Amino acid sequence: MNLRLLGIIILLLGLSGLAIWVQQNSEKETHASNTEKTKKKHSPDYFMENFTITSMNEKGQPRSILTSAKMLHFPDDDSTELDNPFMTMIAENGKPWKIKADRGWVAANNELILLSGNVRIDRLSGPNNRSVKLFTDKLRIHPELDFAETDRPVTMISNKRRTTAIGMRAYVREGKLQLLDDVHVNYEK
Repeated sequence: MNLRLLGIIILLLGLSGLAIWVQQNSEKETHASNTEKTKKKHSPDYFMENFTITSMNEKGQPRSILTSAKMLHFPDDDSTELDNPFMTMIAENGKPWKIKADRGWVAANNELILLSGNVRIDRLSGPNNRSVKLFTDKLRIHPELDFAETDRPVTMISNKRRTTAIGMRAYVREGKLQLLDDVHVNYEK
C-alpha cells in the first residue's frame, strides 16, 4: 500500500470523526438552548403589588388611572397580568368611568387591556347622560382611543331600568354607550 494513500485514508477518517463530534455537540447545544427557552417560556421576571399607573393626554391631564392588587410582567411577550384591576377612564366632560374586574391582561404596547371575571363599569352622570352600571364577564379596552367593547352578554342598570344585550361599545371620550344585539329593556315601577 502506498504511504500517500494511507495518509489520505487517515486524514479522511480524522475529518469524518471531527464532523461527527461537531454535529453531536451542536445537537447538544441546540437541545440545551431549547430546554432553557422552554424553562423561560412565559415565566414572570418581576412583579409589583398595590401599584398605580396614571396615563396623561396630550394636554398633560390624566386620561386614565390603573391600579391593581398585583401585577406580573412576562418578558417572552412583554405582557402584563393583573389581579383585581381597577381602571378610571376620564371623559372629556370630566366625568370618570370606573371599571373593575377580577383579572386583567395588558399587551406589550399598552394599546390593549383585556379584563375578565365580574367586570363592572360605573359611568357617572354627566350633562348629557345618566349614570349607569354595566356588568359583563369580558371587556376589551383600547386606552389611547378611550374605547371599550365586548361581544359578551351585558346587563345595564340605570334608575328603574334594567337592560340586557349581547355586545356593547363604550365611547368614553363622548360619554356614549352602544348596545349591539338582542337588546331587552325592563322597567320597574
